Amino acid sequence: MKKRHVKRYLGKVLPTVLAAPVLVALLPGSAQAASYSMDGKNPISAGCSGDATTVKRASIGTSTWTLGGVELRYSVKCHTAWARITLSEDVWGKAQIVRNSDGKSYNCAKLSYSSSLGGYSCYTAMVYDKDPLSSYAEAWSQYDNVSLHSKTPSY
Repeated sequence: MKKRHVKRYLGKVLPTVLAAPVLVALLPGSAQAASYSMDGKNPISAGCSGDATTVKRASIGTSTWTLGGVELRYSVKCHTAWARITLSEDVWGKAQIVRNSDGKSYNCAKLSYSSSLGGYSCYTAMVYDKDPLSSYAEAWSQYDNVSLHSKTPSY
């Protein structure tokens, strides 16, 4: 390559090469998730379920019927959040909790019957969620060849 062509080529390619690390750093999910002491713990064994409340809920179904719901559960005592899915039928389902700031998430997919909830449910491990942090819960299921997805607002 002639010197003139090399300069022209580098003038076009070099800015892209130099910008690549910046673009990678700005991509969603490229930041490393923070680690808090309550992350990944079971809400019951950690003692956080006692004061838990459902702060957000979303139905799982279609416009004409509801199969169940996904809840965003929160403990004031522990400043943690987790997701719980409850379905009226014994079908496949999965719940996930996601912390907004860093994408830290946990899920559950092994549903079992709960007489107190009147359906098949599971709950995820917890994420630390003290303000200004926030999280949301989402769930997936499939019933009669219909794929379902639902997501709560953040809290």
